[in-house]
Amino acid sequence: MNVFYSSNTPIGLYVRQKWLHQEDTLAWKNDFRETVGSLYAGQLPNGSWDGSLLTTAHRLFGLHLTVRNINERIEKALEWLLSQEVFLNKEANLHMQSEKVFASNLQNLPLSHGCFKHFAKCAILFLTTIFGQEHDARVIRVYEMLRINGEEKEGKWCTWSCSYNFLRAFVVHPRYRDSKAVRLFLSRLEEVQKADGSWPIQIPFYQTVNALGHLNLAQSDELLERAFRRLRKKQNRDGTWGSTQKEWNTFLVVHTIKRKSSLFSKKRI
Repeated sequence: MNVFYSSNTPIGLYVRQKWLHQEDTLAWKNDFRETVGSLYAGQLPNGSWDGSLLTTAHRLFGLHLTVRNINERIEKALEWLLSQEVFLNKEANLHMQSEKVFASNLQNLPLSHGCFKHFAKCAILFLTTIFGQEHDARVIRVYEMLRINGEEKEGKWCTWSCSYNFLRAFVVHPRYRDSKAVRLFLSRLEEVQKADGSWPIQIPFYQTVNALGHLNLAQSDELLERAFRRLRKKQNRDGTWGSTQKEWNTFLVVHTIKRKSSLFSKKRI
């Protein structure tokens, strides 16, 4: 946990509050106030940041880790996301608002790079659901459309990166996390999982582990057991994971272990 002790990032503040119980300290309160202020800074009257879906997604996920509960400003940002043409499936004007999505501009966001069309839908579903709007009719409509599409394509929506984004959106929704589309995708993950517990490079390892940790299925637990063997071998000497983005990777791993501690502690792992 050393990587988190004095971190003032949204991730660090979450860990310091939830796992290290620093929320009553003056240092945590000061860092919290400063970080939350910076997350809100620059929000436009329409609720977005810079009129950018990607920037707005970053800010909202940071607010999810810190503020946690929806408020007027967060609700306005979510409404802006839900009004986007790419979410409403208005293909005619899609080219007018597409953003480039690269791995480099997704740091500390639990989504993968891929085509903007699929990235946008999954990001909006994920964010609205974690802020308690999972029953909104607009949200359900898109989930249902993607569920049907996922079943028709037998568990792979598009590229591996895009398919991971669908998994991330689905695992946070109480109605869709156990859907047939998710189970079909888990079967595909099983087919390509390597003996050491990893997946092909197009499938983000730490993010996928964390997404699987949100499920309570035998399929996902089996995938995690193999992945945990790799995590045991690849942990750095300082307790972190990865060669870059150590705070983020370690957060994803520890968050998963806390959810699936019984799996991680099994002697055979």
